[in-house]
Amino acid sequence: MSETKKDRAYIRRAIEAADLNAVRMALYQNTGDPDLCRLPPALELDDAQREELIDQAVSWLAENASQRSLPEPPATELRRLMNMATDEEMGDLEFEARREQTAFRQFPFLVEWDGDTPKIPDGFNVAIIGGGFAGIVMAVQCELLGIPYFVLERHAEFGGTWHINRYPDVRVDTISLTYEFSFEKSYRWSEYFARGEEVRSYLDHVANKFGVRAHTRFGHDLKRAAYDENRDLWRLDVDTPDGPRTIEAAVVVSATGLFANPKLVEFEGSDVFGGQIVHPARWPRDLSLEGKRVAIIGNGSTGIQMVGAIAEEAEQTYVFQRTPQWIMPRDKYGLPVEPGVHWLMDNFPGYWNWARYLAGAPLFDTHALVTTDEDWRAEGGQVNPGSDALRKDLVEYVKKETGGRQDLIDRLIPDYAPFSRRPVVDNGWYRALTRDDVELVTDPIARLTKSGIETADGKVREVDVVVTATGFEVVKYLHPAQFLGREGADIHETWEAADGPRAWIGMMVPRFPNFFMLYGPNSQPVSSGPSQSTWFTVWSAFVGRCMKRMLTDGLSRIEVTQEAYDAYNEALDEEATKLVMMTREGGIEKNYYVNNEHGRVQVNAPWYGPVFQQMFSNVDWDALEMTAESKTAARK
Repeated sequence: MSETKKDRAYIRRAIEAADLNAVRMALYQNTGDPDLCRLPPALELDDAQREELIDQAVSWLAENASQRSLPEPPATELRRLMNMATDEEMGDLEFEARREQTAFRQFPFLVEWDGDTPKIPDGFNVAIIGGGFAGIVMAVQCELLGIPYFVLERHAEFGGTWHINRYPDVRVDTISLTYEFSFEKSYRWSEYFARGEEVRSYLDHVANKFGVRAHTRFGHDLKRAAYDENRDLWRLDVDTPDGPRTIEAAVVVSATGLFANPKLVEFEGSDVFGGQIVHPARWPRDLSLEGKRVAIIGNGSTGIQMVGAIAEEAEQTYVFQRTPQWIMPRDKYGLPVEPGVHWLMDNFPGYWNWARYLAGAPLFDTHALVTTDEDWRAEGGQVNPGSDALRKDLVEYVKKETGGRQDLIDRLIPDYAPFSRRPVVDNGWYRALTRDDVELVTDPIARLTKSGIETADGKVREVDVVVTATGFEVVKYLHPAQFLGREGADIHETWEAADGPRAWIGMMVPRFPNFFMLYGPNSQPVSSGPSQSTWFTVWSAFVGRCMKRMLTDGLSRIEVTQEAYDAYNEALDEEATKLVMMTREGGIEKNYYVNNEHGRVQVNAPWYGPVFQQMFSNVDWDALEMTAESKTAARK
């Protein structure tokens, strides 16, 4: 925490660097001054209004700065404040989904016991597979409920995808304030978009602060999980630093996520190439690119992010693009958080809450961007008004960033709608393509040769290092571990016999009792919701609700029914037909969100965000089969 008292000049500099909307909200919450209600949003303030707001905030903070926290206002008042913050009148559904985003409560979204904690039966414990963001928040949920648990992490540290991704300039592509956990209120990021090293440090910090490290077993790699129906237990076969071991757990939560298995593409000639082939998720720690000729294959989030840093070091960089991306700017990307802004977060009660809430607010209204408007299209529009307007703005951005170079512009404009694929953040990628030592290559790769890459036009570019930024096997959920449920059902075989991985609300599968997935099949919200770390929290709270029910009702088994599973996935497929990504305009043929073999969305949940969130906060207990005869004694 920073020192509380600062002079007026320091406070003014801090306010001028801050989010003035958050300043207005925190100041109003502390003072109740009705004049603040009448001010427009920050972007609409005229010079006089802006100076008036800054002066008032400086004067108040000079006398009243403190490190106290504000309590959560009553629901009616909180709703009024939230409406004031975003200049809207939200509905009941939206308020219930967003109220915890303000993070006034100590543990937003997570569940605790009402009244006395019941006795936890001997042998009731939870195995959490994975020590990334999802695994850590699930562990904190167990801590809150006082349920014994352990985390199995195959690597030597926390981080998950942040442990394996160490390529140049790796960082978050959403603002750090929205990437963090809402229950850790005192961490201060050094940059507005944190680098990978700091993300790993953050996860260490959270794990240490909330007691997770003491329950984590590093170097433990799950190979097989089998459900014992006679004892209602999972038996986990694990490779450990001391050799193979079998561990038992009443409940298993997979937190291995979507980006656990790198997609390793084999090009013709890979075996004869004399240079080095590197996947970003397996970046050698001692790799130097100084003076080398580097090829980067792929222009998704990872490929885009690394080009600028690599071009600064390499002698020549070739960027191989198969499919153009919509690449969007982010305000303050790459910039440090000003010390004065840190001071405000520590000493301006409520500022952190509102800065965080408002940083995520643009995500609230994106659902319209990803759904088709048939009336608009009938009148000659391409997708919907918002999408078409965004497309126009992004085309102008490409032209500006490339300096109007038509040879680049013609190859960089996608032929599909924005937001139908994962949005990519620009960290100077377009500008990097204008460098003399960077070449954009859009001809298909034919093969690798001994000394370089040959494209379909017969041209060979000599390279020393090939970076295959080809992403991850996003539908290989749970791989490579084997999971066997009731009656010996193999979850991978079950999925392969149908149309790929599916789950009920992205978390549960019939015949696999007491088993939950965080970031499972079709769980990534398509729009209109909180940040990914918040979704991990929402999902962990759902598991918490299920475990509370098991413990209060003496249940030994909880499992989704086949009927509920089938009905949910039928509804999901129907809802997905409304999405832009399922149309030609949405680039359906070139989208990893879509399984073209089976003609369905394979990654996303198509629901409007608040609707999807309700599925976890208001559990449909009728969808679950619950066995009440306790087998606790058999577990001993």
